[in-house]
Amino acid sequence: MNKKQLSKCIGNIDDKLVEQAEKIPNYKLINKCKIIKRFITTAAAFGLMVCSFSAGAFAFGRETVVEVSVEQEMVMLEEINLTLIFPNGWKGKYSVEKAGQNYIVYHTQIRDDISTGADAFDGGVLFYIVCYNEAMTPEQFVEKGYDFVQYRYLFSTIDKTYILCYPSDVQWNPENQEQETEYLKLEKGIKDIKFVVDNIFMN
Repeated sequence: MNKKQLSKCIGNIDDKLVEQAEKIPNYKLINKCKIIKRFITTAAAFGLMVCSFSAGAFAFGRETVVEVSVEQEMVMLEEINLTLIFPNGWKGKYSVEKAGQNYIVYHTQIRDDISTGADAFDGGVLFYIVCYNEAMTPEQFVEKGYDFVQYRYLFSTIDKTYILCYPSDVQWNPENQEQETEYLKLEKGIKDIKFVVDNIFMN
């Protein structure tokens, strides 16, 4: 019913009252809108929760699990957050020594034998973990000419690069066949060492 029809039905009435009657809020519609808004808000919150849980599950699903057998040993180099997982057969045969920013991994028995002999020197070195004070990709490392020794690129941080370097000279007494056999046995296993940086597994 519009304003004219209402006036005819109830007689002479003030136009202002008619206008006010038409402007009375529709509370049923308002309540319905509020319910719809609440439902949309709840659905959005639920959707965000589902997305968050899914993202968390995906992130944990991507976490690398490195299995270590009972005979394998792990060494954590805390200053660079690097864990070395050695192959079977290395237990009790190696030592790790820090030298400035670098690390030296050597055959303990060969080092002891050589350093006490007549021609003593710090032999027995299996490999070095060398730190360069700049961030480099493997390609940049080669471009800068640092690849002058046999090496294996490990990883790079925001301002440093870590490389595994092999010794360039003989690390045992050439006259001692037992030392050579023992050294070559561990040297052969260097390729099987696993490296874990902040829970990121590297082959």
